[in-house]
Amino acid sequence: MNQFNYTWLRIIAPAALIVVSLIGNQAFEPPIDRVKLELIFNNCIAIALVFEAIRFIIFTVRKYFPGSHQLTKRILFTLIFSVLTTFLITVSSFIFHAWYAGKKFSIVSLSVANFMQSILIVMLIAGAYEAIYFYQLLIRSEKEKEELLRANLQSQFDSLKGQVNPHFLFNSLNTLSSLIAKDPIRAESFVVELSSVYRYLLKSNESELTTLKNELNFIHSFLHLLKTRFGSGLEEEIVVDDKFLHYQLPPLTLQMLVENAVKHNVIAIARPLKLCIHTTEDGRLVVKNNLQKKTQGVPSGKVGLANIISRFKLLKQPEVMVNETDDEFIVSVPLIKTTAYESIYS
Repeated sequence: MNQFNYTWLRIIAPAALIVVSLIGNQAFEPPIDRVKLELIFNNCIAIALVFEAIRFIIFTVRKYFPGSHQLTKRILFTLIFSVLTTFLITVSSFIFHAWYAGKKFSIVSLSVANFMQSILIVMLIAGAYEAIYFYQLLIRSEKEKEELLRANLQSQFDSLKGQVNPHFLFNSLNTLSSLIAKDPIRAESFVVELSSVYRYLLKSNESELTTLKNELNFIHSFLHLLKTRFGSGLEEEIVVDDKFLHYQLPPLTLQMLVENAVKHNVIAIARPLKLCIHTTEDGRLVVKNNLQKKTQGVPSGKVGLANIISRFKLLKQPEVMVNETDDEFIVSVPLIKTTAYESIYS
């Protein structure tokens, strides 16, 4: 932890204590004679010694009890040693001045008065240092908590992205295997498109976000692969406002949503699956498909949608909205402005 600059405190605090002490002792009341000047000098030396002694004790005790959970011990030991040290210095200073000036004094009344004064001085000085130190600990704790949270989010984010790649590969290889047996020419075209898709896939793993423009370029290739397999059984409509092309979203969001629709719905020439991708005026991306669920239920852990929801949640973005009616299945995700995303980590 970076050390706080205590220089200003070492100047202002003793000066303030000296002024208060001199005013309390009426050192500036006329006449100003040699005795009063000696008193002023004696007080200045004593207070400077007290301040530096307390400061030394504070930093020494802090080395042994540095943590916020050790606050009680740190304060207790600081008070004990500081009060005793301050008492000895102030009493010695007063005795020396009285002896030098030839004054008589009561050792009992002197001890009581100086002991109370010592406690007050220690509380002022030690309180200021402890308040600053506790604030430092609080700032450090918050910073460490933020760094830990960020590391945890990054770890979870990487884990979620890792779940996407095997799923996509499995479906792609199944499609390719089917095409090789039925139509080698289309299979060759499929391989070309698949390589294009995987170039994007490999590149997308390098970042947490990509632009909507990149996602759309990718989804065009991905849809081409699907249409190679399903033909006119799959219809798509993409209507995106150009002003949102440079907004961002997690990579492969569109792929997972499209794949989810394909996985759970009947796709046939007589009953085409209709996909619609469009943006809204409030900056959201909507993926919608007509609902024609397969009669035989498809096993699903809802990994795709869960991944999407988790990724936007980890990025502290507005909620992903999922709505299913009798005829349609609709997913709406927020598009992220670059400045909004940067502010998360600023």
